[in-house]
Amino acid sequence: MIRRTIERRRICASLVCAALLLVFCPSCFRARAAAFLQGAAAAPGRAPVLAAKFVGALNTKSAKVGDPVTARTVSSVKLADLEIPRGSTIVGTVASVRSRDAGHGTSSMAIRFDHVELKGGAILRIQGLIVAIGPVSNTDGLGANSVLARGGAGSTAGIDPQMEIGHAVDDIPAGSTMEGVALGVQFDSAGATELRGVHRDIRLDSDVMVKVALFRGSST
Repeated sequence: MIRRTIERRRICASLVCAALLLVFCPSCFRARAAAFLQGAAAAPGRAPVLAAKFVGALNTKSAKVGDPVTARTVSSVKLADLEIPRGSTIVGTVASVRSRDAGHGTSSMAIRFDHVELKGGAILRIQGLIVAIGPVSNTDGLGANSVLARGGAGSTAGIDPQMEIGHAVDDIPAGSTMEGVALGVQFDSAGATELRGVHRDIRLDSDVMVKVALFRGSST
């Protein structure tokens, strides 16, 4: 009986604390909720994946926050309620960017994909996590045995060039196979995926393929 009473008091105290947090610190509550949702979205093993090639060119030397990012799908993907045909466009923006010079040898670019433009003009709202990136005709580069993957010299906490999810699709395996470029393993605080270049700037163009795991929003 005493143990049950103590447990009830603990539950009540937790509920009171949660209510006070919501009333007096709504921003803290929202931040915790966002962190929870981000953690849930960072498990892309069950998410559908689109393979695409970048359209145009982006370079950490000249790119700016807010610049558009587009990639055109190279194969179709059938979802439960619709099909994303080949030739659809994954659209997003540059969420953050830093050149090699500004980063004292380390460049970075975070890309936030937020919708897919389907043929016919329909828009599919998404949160897209990059799960693979690499040159179309070359699968050499950073892998599980690289310095970055082992966490050795030049590695950065939270960045891993080899992801343990997905499988090879359209010539590129999971993770980063771009030479000297590491791929973030989950969304950052802005809902973007970070790329990081070691002793180099990052260039993305039509010779680079990307795989994006889709987390659904509302379509229009």
